[in-house]
Amino acid sequence: MTDSLTEILKAQAKVTAGGAEALTRAEAALRRFVWFPEPRHFDVVTLWTAYTHLLTRCPDLPVAPRLGFFSGSPGSGKTRALEILSHLAANGQDVGSLSAASMLRIISAAASANEPGAYPVTLFPDELDRTYSANSAGNQDDLTIILNSGYKRGAVVVRAHKDKQQEVIRYPCFGPVAFAGLATARLPDALLTRTFVVHTKRARSEERPDSFLPVAHGGELKNVHTALADWAAQAAVRITDPADMLAVLLDDRITSVTDGRDHEIWSCLFLTAVLAGGVWPERCLAAIEAAKEDAAERVDGSASARLLTALRLHYAARPAHVWPVAISKDDLASAAIDLDPLTFQRFSGPDELRAEDVAALLREHGLKQVRVRTAHGRAYGYRWSDLADAWERALPPLVTEHDEEHDGEGTEEETGSLFRQ
Repeated sequence: MTDSLTEILKAQAKVTAGGAEALTRAEAALRRFVWFPEPRHFDVVTLWTAYTHLLTRCPDLPVAPRLGFFSGSPGSGKTRALEILSHLAANGQDVGSLSAASMLRIISAAASANEPGAYPVTLFPDELDRTYSANSAGNQDDLTIILNSGYKRGAVVVRAHKDKQQEVIRYPCFGPVAFAGLATARLPDALLTRTFVVHTKRARSEERPDSFLPVAHGGELKNVHTALADWAAQAAVRITDPADMLAVLLDDRITSVTDGRDHEIWSCLFLTAVLAGGVWPERCLAAIEAAKEDAAERVDGSASARLLTALRLHYAARPAHVWPVAISKDDLASAAIDLDPLTFQRFSGPDELRAEDVAALLREHGLKQVRVRTAHGRAYGYRWSDLADAWERALPPLVTEHDEEHDGEGTEEETGSLFRQ
């Protein structure tokens, strides 16, 4: 980078020698054992992994973004990604299916350790879709509190003392978490706004990464982990002044394209990239731009918003003479499944999205089902005019072929925020 901020950081020796090389080695390890359908996801995952090491050395860093791997079918590399990252991230623990009580005890034990760099730990729970399936309702509240509250440094969960009912125990719950599952629809919206979502697919034969054997390859990953840890320790010494940290976290290249929660999570990766130097700041900004291009086609943060997105695409593609006024809720469910099977085929455990689910999700946007006339007769459903109002309020503008011909002429405000969730 050639702008003034980078020149200032270099002049103040804030860019740590060896940082870019350490991140490049981490990316190479990921590419060897993991395959992602979109190359930019390697940049995001690499920067997130390096950021976990900064968290152990920089007590002023305030948040720990979550990382989520999701796909519509098994065998797409989600569990492998967690396994590899558990070897590369700071204090990584590959815990499989993790209960809320276990998570609190693991984090609490690390927080009470006196060894530098031992806290926070990075946890890797798998199969989160099972935890948030309809069949496990009532068993999710504690885990949701930890995953949401533990995003902020200093967060605690208060529990009553087992033997002394008049006393409470405060468990620290801060720390980075990477998780995986088969679908995102049942996950809490608030959790997804704290999460970098990576949609994975099953690799073709020519795309398959190398097999990973801990006995054979564990030492290589340990060396990469050590390089990241050493870099983070040096970077922490060079950025002890909060003003230096804020200069990067509030850089106008980040604030101009993100806001709110999106800014919080992306600024963490950008800070990591700037401290590492080399090509990483540019790659981080390119990842943001790529995510911005995806925003009009896929909304990752909310099941109800993804449903609205699918219905808008369905409406745009329908023949002009079909459903001129309204659509039934049963047809809405079928259209959503066809257009977004990753989300809605597994919406309720083994079942698909139902008409009742459609009604519950659309109520989040103030839409109520009414008796309407459709191409198949009278039924309960929704008027297109009501849906159009919800699209305008909740979604970024729909990208059309005409828009693509004039790409780059619109402002950020016209094209919608980076991640409307």
